[in-house]
Amino acid sequence: MAVAVVAALGILAYEPRRADPLADPLLELRLFRSVPFGSAVLTALFALCGFGVFLFVTTQYLQDVRGLSALATGLCLLPVGGVVLLLSPLTGRLVGTRGPRLPLVVAGTALALGGGVSLWLGPATPLPAVLATYLLFGVFLGTVNPPITNTAVSGMPRSMAGVAASLASAGRQTGTTLGVAVAGVHGVWWLVLGLGAGILVLALLSTGRRAQGTAVRAAALFEELDRHR
Repeated sequence: MAVAVVAALGILAYEPRRADPLADPLLELRLFRSVPFGSAVLTALFALCGFGVFLFVTTQYLQDVRGLSALATGLCLLPVGGVVLLLSPLTGRLVGTRGPRLPLVVAGTALALGGGVSLWLGPATPLPAVLATYLLFGVFLGTVNPPITNTAVSGMPRSMAGVAASLASAGRQTGTTLGVAVAGVHGVWWLVLGLGAGILVLALLSTGRRAQGTAVRAAALFEELDRHR
């Protein structure tokens, strides 16, 4: 952990001071001048952290607390995948026609509600109520991924689209890792609720006119750099 922190700080210190400002950097920090892009990376981090917590804790709950077999536990989680399968293409179309705000608001709300309701799950909670709670996490995951990628690359020139998408993907992977790592802390469902609220706030902040203006200016910067290369 210490080595990772030092390495990250080293990258942040070195990249802005490169001798050749036109050379391709390892990490293009100027992307974060775009509020929608920075919010997309944070949203990816929050989203997959929350889902990582859900998968890890839920598996322990169903098997160790309720005494279900591994097969029965998998079947209990199957509706989550079904909801994701159903909602993801619909969300993609909605993002294409109306933008990312509504799907992100739905996703943040669903994750916050899922974390809040999960606080009340116990050994004797009726299984239908448990499965209904899990559907909230399916709604969350089915509506959060398409707008993350769209927001990350929207308005960026082609030369930066791959970098922007890869950083959003890195946010997802980091979030999943952190989610599993913190899954054992006390009050973890409060954390999930807070992550959902964070996604909701980012959805509102990153889709306004001012935020879109920062994305336009960042794209113009990279287009200018491309012309000088």
